[in-house]
Amino acid sequence: MQSIDSLRELNAKFLTEIAELRKENAEIPELREKFLKFAEVEAENARLKQIIEENARRDAENAELKSRVVELEARLALLEQSSAVEGMALPLGQTQNGEEAMPVVTVPTVDVPDSVIDQLGLQTYLS
Repeated sequence: MQSIDSLRELNAKFLTEIAELRKENAEIPELREKFLKFAEVEAENARLKQIIEENARRDAENAELKSRVVELEARLALLEQSSAVEGMALPLGQTQNGEEAMPVVTVPTVDVPDSVIDQLGLQTYLS
């Protein structure tokens, strides 16, 4: 009789183990689905990080270009202030003898130190 009891005990143990394995097998598709969703999220994160890096690069380039524009505007303002226009007393395109001619404009070259341009550019940029 003991062998029957031990077989019943072993059978109960196996039934418990089978129930646990069935429960684990039921969780496998859920885990696969979660893993796939995780992989999709990771791919999206990588794509977004790349976009952020591109945006940062563009922002830096834009800042550099804005700085260059400010510098060029300052140089232009200085040139406009210091330039002298000659030969514009007559109406545009005419000379003293009535013939048509292109007016002559003389624009002197002005050497302005970069520090002055930087100061003007910074003031213009900040205002």
